[in-house]
Amino acid sequence: MAELVRALNNTGIERFREYLAGLRDKAPGDPPWELLEHPGHTAELPVDVSIERRDFPNRLALGEALCEILAPLRVEETDRNKGLWAWLSLFLFDQVCPAGPNGARRPGQTYRHIPDFGYRHWYRHLLYGPYQVYRRHGHNSILLLFGPTHTESRVYHEIAGRQDLIANRGVVEAAAMLYLDTERQAPKPGSQIATTRGGSVRRFVRVLQQLEVNYDIYGMSGGDILSLLPSEFDQWSKQS
Repeated sequence: MAELVRALNNTGIERFREYLAGLRDKAPGDPPWELLEHPGHTAELPVDVSIERRDFPNRLALGEALCEILAPLRVEETDRNKGLWAWLSLFLFDQVCPAGPNGARRPGQTYRHIPDFGYRHWYRHLLYGPYQVYRRHGHNSILLLFGPTHTESRVYHEIAGRQDLIANRGVVEAAAMLYLDTERQAPKPGSQIATTRGGSVRRFVRVLQQLEVNYDIYGMSGGDILSLLPSEFDQWSKQS
């Protein structure tokens, strides 16, 4: 059943924040679903948009769906709208913070559910991050947005956490050309190992930062960027 999207107001956000804090303190309790339609804790959006609860197979599908759902809204009505993204997080809480076998939920940091729009944390929100990445890169963001809706991959952290890289279409394209296993639609095995050697994702980021000194990386295609990389990356580009 579809439900009109709203935005939590300040009191609604604080109630949601208290619930998240209680989960971290191991306090049991169902999500405060009543906030979603409560006139004292929410505000209407300028345009009516509807959303249904459903299971998303991965973060890519989630980002694509959010872009479709929120398309009638102007950018200024979606970007940096803390109440909107907090409301959506609560509405989809079973997706972004599923209950484990014993019924317990592990919410992690608050900014995963109530957004912090600073440059260090904006991409950590489990809905706003995939929405922004998919809006910028479409299906090319598959490498960054693979996996369950409640998790974040290393390749996502390495690239989305750097504004100059996540804004660069060529960088996202080059990363997919190197590290995406097209058959599995997931990162190639070993590409996300936390090391600065052997052409890993982290090494890719470090080399790009060095190349930016002498090249206009922002204006390059994925193929052009690959042509500048040292031979240590050949092992990844040759894998299917």
